[in-house]
Amino acid sequence: MPTTDAIVMLREGHKEIRRLIRSYRADRDPGVVEKFLRALTVYMYIEREGMYPRVSVLAPETELSIVFFREEHHIAEVLAAELQDTRPEEIAFDAKARLLMDIVERHMDAEDHMWFPQVRASVGRKELREIGAWMTKLAERAPQRPHRPDRQKAWDTVAA
Repeated sequence: MPTTDAIVMLREGHKEIRRLIRSYRADRDPGVVEKFLRALTVYMYIEREGMYPRVSVLAPETELSIVFFREEHHIAEVLAAELQDTRPEEIAFDAKARLLMDIVERHMDAEDHMWFPQVRASVGRKELREIGAWMTKLAERAPQRPHRPDRQKAWDTVAA
């Protein structure tokens, strides 16, 4: 039976996303970008809606990291939505894809090497399994395609 430990689940998500990044870098196949965006969208959703809110309560000492990660998510969401709307033959497609992948790798590295060990030390196994079970439910209803974050939509309205 698959684990519901939230950290293990997120690390598994990291492995899949890293595999897709390596695949794109090797072949520059736009089809891989579509798979990457789908995996990233689900991953960010379960992290934002499941992991971050619960850990901020259970391990308040990690709140500054969570704020930083949320901002990284916002940047990634904006860029992912732009990439989703960019045709592969456009010159900006590859640049946007590579930049987004670089941002995502940096984010995953920070979680893997800094934040997950902090969370593991502060949050009990039972709580991590409960968070993981909730994230599993969230994944079932997660969006499958990137969308522009609400904050960005509001800014676009003001700018127009």
